[in-house]
Amino acid sequence: MHASKEIIKHIKKKGGHKESFRLIIASGKRSAMPHGYATKKVIRKNEIVMIDMGVHYDGYCSDITRMFYMNANVGASHAAPVQNSNAPARIKKIYNIIKSAQLKAIRMVKAGVAVAKIDKTVRKEFKRYGMEKYFTHSTGHGIGQKVHEDPRISFKSHERLNSGQIITIEPGLYFKNKFGIRIEDMVLVKKNGYEILTKAPK
Repeated sequence: MHASKEIIKHIKKKGGHKESFRLIIASGKRSAMPHGYATKKVIRKNEIVMIDMGVHYDGYCSDITRMFYMNANVGASHAAPVQNSNAPARIKKIYNIIKSAQLKAIRMVKAGVAVAKIDKTVRKEFKRYGMEKYFTHSTGHGIGQKVHEDPRISFKSHERLNSGQIITIEPGLYFKNKFGIRIEDMVLVKKNGYEILTKAPK
Protein backbone atom coordinates (compact mmCIF):
# COMPACT_ATOMS: atom_id res chain seq x y z
CA MET A 1 0.00 0.00 0.00
CA HIS A 2 1.28 3.45 -0.92
CA ALA A 3 0.13 5.88 1.77
CA SER A 4 -0.08 8.93 -0.50
CA LYS A 5 -2.21 7.06 -3.05
CA GLU A 6 -4.56 5.91 -0.30
CA ILE A 7 -4.97 9.49 0.97
CA ILE A 8 -5.69 10.81 -2.55
CA LYS A 9 -8.21 8.03 -3.06
CA HIS A 10 -10.04 9.02 0.13
CA ILE A 11 -9.96 12.70 -0.82
CA LYS A 12 -11.81 11.93 -4.04
CA LYS A 13 -14.15 9.46 -2.31
CA LYS A 14 -15.22 12.20 0.10
CA GLY A 15 -15.89 14.70 -2.69
CA GLY A 16 -12.62 16.61 -2.81
CA HIS A 17 -11.40 17.57 -6.25
CA LYS A 18 -7.74 16.81 -5.57
CA GLU A 19 -5.01 17.39 -3.03
CA SER A 20 -4.27 21.10 -2.58
CA PHE A 21 -0.51 20.52 -2.72
CA ARG A 22 1.96 17.68 -3.11
CA LEU A 23 1.47 15.44 -0.08
CA ILE A 24 4.13 15.38 2.61
CA ILE A 25 4.46 11.93 4.18
CA ALA A 26 7.80 11.55 5.91
CA SER A 27 8.83 8.87 8.38
CA GLY A 28 11.88 8.32 10.55
CA LYS A 29 14.83 10.56 9.70
CA ARG A 30 12.94 12.01 6.72
CA SER A 31 10.50 13.70 9.12
CA ALA A 32 13.33 16.13 9.92
CA MET A 33 12.74 17.59 6.44
CA PRO A 34 9.99 20.26 6.67
CA HIS A 35 8.96 19.31 3.13
CA GLY A 36 9.55 15.56 3.10
CA TYR A 37 7.37 14.72 0.11
CA ALA A 38 6.09 11.16 -0.19
CA THR A 39 8.58 8.67 -1.65
CA LYS A 40 8.79 4.88 -1.95
CA LYS A 41 10.42 4.63 1.49
CA VAL A 42 8.74 1.99 3.64
CA ILE A 43 7.26 3.23 6.95
CA ARG A 44 8.67 0.95 9.64
CA LYS A 45 8.06 0.05 13.27
CA ASN A 46 9.17 2.58 15.87
CA GLU A 47 9.24 5.45 13.37
CA ILE A 48 7.57 8.79 13.73
CA VAL A 49 5.42 9.77 10.75
CA MET A 50 4.53 13.28 9.57
CA ILE A 51 1.49 13.69 7.34
CA ASP A 52 0.97 17.19 5.92
CA MET A 53 -1.97 17.25 3.52
CA GLY A 54 -4.73 19.40 2.14
CA VAL A 55 -7.79 19.17 -0.05
CA HIS A 56 -8.87 21.37 -2.94
CA TYR A 57 -12.66 21.72 -2.80
CA ASP A 58 -15.04 24.20 -4.39
CA GLY A 59 -12.18 26.54 -5.31
CA TYR A 60 -10.55 26.61 -1.88
CA CYS A 61 -7.64 24.85 -0.19
CA SER A 62 -7.12 23.24 3.18
CA ASP A 63 -3.90 22.39 5.03
CA ILE A 64 -3.26 20.24 8.12
CA THR A 65 -0.33 18.39 9.68
CA ARG A 66 -0.61 15.53 12.14
CA MET A 67 2.04 13.28 13.68
CA PHE A 68 1.86 9.53 14.23
CA TYR A 69 4.07 6.82 15.67
CA MET A 70 4.27 3.29 14.29
CA ASN A 71 3.76 0.70 17.02
CA ALA A 72 4.18 -2.15 14.51
CA ASN A 73 5.58 -2.71 11.03
CA VAL A 74 2.58 -2.51 8.73
CA GLY A 75 -0.99 -1.31 8.52
CA ALA A 76 -2.70 1.94 9.43
CA SER A 77 -4.22 0.22 12.49
CA HIS A 78 -0.73 0.15 14.03
CA ALA A 79 -0.22 3.90 13.69
CA ALA A 80 -1.12 5.90 16.78
CA PRO A 81 -1.13 9.62 17.57
CA VAL A 82 2.20 10.41 19.24
CA GLN A 83 0.74 11.05 22.69
CA ASN A 84 -1.16 7.73 22.66
CA SER A 85 1.72 5.62 21.35
CA ASN A 86 4.78 3.84 22.68
CA ALA A 87 7.00 6.61 21.30
CA PRO A 88 10.14 7.37 23.35
CA ALA A 89 9.75 9.90 26.16
CA ARG A 90 11.95 12.47 24.34
CA ILE A 91 9.67 12.45 21.30
CA LYS A 92 6.59 12.89 23.48
CA LYS A 93 8.28 15.72 25.39
CA ILE A 94 9.15 17.60 22.21
CA TYR A 95 5.68 16.98 20.82
CA ASN A 96 4.16 18.57 23.93
CA ILE A 97 6.51 21.58 23.71
CA ILE A 98 5.36 22.17 20.13
CA LYS A 99 1.72 21.65 21.05
CA SER A 100 2.03 24.20 23.86
CA ALA A 101 3.67 26.73 21.53
CA GLN A 102 0.98 26.18 18.92
CA LEU A 103 -1.88 26.66 21.37
CA LYS A 104 -0.32 29.85 22.74
CA ALA A 105 -0.04 31.18 19.18
CA ILE A 106 -3.64 30.24 18.33
CA ARG A 107 -4.97 31.97 21.44
CA MET A 108 -3.42 35.22 20.19
CA VAL A 109 -5.39 35.19 16.95
CA LYS A 110 -7.93 37.96 16.44
CA ALA A 111 -8.42 40.91 14.12
CA GLY A 112 -5.82 43.65 14.53
CA VAL A 113 -3.06 41.50 16.03
CA ALA A 114 0.40 41.94 14.51
CA VAL A 115 1.41 38.63 12.94
CA ALA A 116 5.02 39.19 14.02
CA LYS A 117 3.92 38.91 17.66
CA ILE A 118 2.40 35.49 17.00
CA ASP A 119 5.62 34.20 15.47
CA LYS A 120 7.71 35.69 18.27
CA THR A 121 5.52 33.97 20.86
CA VAL A 122 6.33 30.59 19.32
CA ARG A 123 10.04 31.37 19.21
CA LYS A 124 10.00 32.53 22.83
CA GLU A 125 8.38 29.26 23.88
CA PHE A 126 11.01 27.22 22.04
CA LYS A 127 13.78 29.36 23.51
CA ARG A 128 12.63 28.39 27.01
CA TYR A 129 13.78 24.87 26.20
CA GLY A 130 16.90 25.85 24.23
CA MET A 131 15.34 24.62 21.00
CA GLU A 132 14.73 27.79 19.00
CA LYS A 133 17.52 26.91 16.52
CA TYR A 134 15.54 23.84 15.43
CA PHE A 135 12.59 25.98 14.31
CA THR A 136 13.56 26.63 10.70
CA HIS A 137 10.51 28.24 9.11
CA SER A 138 7.79 30.75 9.95
CA THR A 139 4.78 30.01 12.16
CA GLY A 140 2.23 29.94 9.35
CA HIS A 141 0.60 31.57 6.35
CA GLY A 142 -2.68 32.71 4.92
CA ILE A 143 -4.72 30.18 2.98
CA GLY A 144 -7.70 30.44 0.64
CA GLN A 145 -7.97 29.93 -3.10
CA LYS A 146 -4.22 29.25 -2.97
CA VAL A 147 -2.55 27.15 -0.32
CA HIS A 148 -0.06 29.94 0.44
CA GLU A 149 -1.43 33.48 0.63
CA ASP A 150 -0.76 36.58 2.70
CA PRO A 151 -0.15 37.15 5.50
CA ARG A 152 3.00 35.22 6.27
CA ILE A 153 3.05 34.60 10.03
CA SER A 154 6.65 35.67 10.52
CA PHE A 155 8.60 37.97 12.84
CA LYS A 156 9.73 39.73 9.65
CA SER A 157 6.17 40.65 8.64
CA HIS A 158 4.61 44.07 9.28
CA GLU A 159 1.04 42.93 8.63
CA ARG A 160 -1.89 42.65 11.01
CA LEU A 161 -4.69 40.11 10.96
CA ASN A 162 -8.04 41.01 9.44
CA SER A 163 -11.41 39.55 10.35
CA GLY A 164 -12.42 36.82 7.90
CA GLN A 165 -8.89 35.74 7.01
CA ILE A 166 -7.91 32.09 7.38
CA ILE A 167 -4.37 31.33 8.45
CA THR A 168 -2.35 28.28 9.43
CA ILE A 169 -0.49 27.98 12.72
CA GLU A 170 2.19 25.32 12.21
CA PRO A 171 5.23 25.45 14.49
CA GLY A 172 7.71 22.60 14.24
CA LEU A 173 11.12 21.44 15.45
CA TYR A 174 13.49 19.55 13.14
CA PHE A 175 16.48 17.54 14.34
CA LYS A 176 18.64 16.67 11.35
CA ASN A 177 19.13 12.95 10.70
CA LYS A 178 16.91 12.15 13.69
CA PHE A 179 13.29 13.28 13.42
CA GLY A 180 11.01 16.28 13.09
CA ILE A 181 7.62 17.19 14.51
CA ARG A 182 5.10 19.77 13.27
CA ILE A 183 1.52 20.46 14.32
CA GLU A 184 -0.66 22.49 11.96
CA ASP A 185 -4.21 23.80 12.09
CA MET A 186 -6.25 26.23 10.02
CA VAL A 187 -7.62 29.13 12.04
CA LEU A 188 -10.35 31.61 11.12
CA VAL A 189 -9.64 35.17 12.28
CA LYS A 190 -12.62 36.81 13.97
CA LYS A 191 -13.21 40.32 15.24
CA ASN A 192 -12.72 39.29 18.86
CA GLY A 193 -11.06 35.92 18.60
CA TYR A 194 -10.67 32.85 16.45
CA GLU A 195 -12.12 29.52 15.36
CA ILE A 196 -10.06 26.40 14.70
CA LEU A 197 -11.35 24.95 11.43
CA THR A 198 -9.36 21.70 11.36
CA LYS A 199 -11.19 19.26 13.60
CA ALA A 200 -8.89 16.21 13.48
CA PRO A 201 -7.67 15.49 17.03
CA LYS A 202 -4.04 16.11 17.82
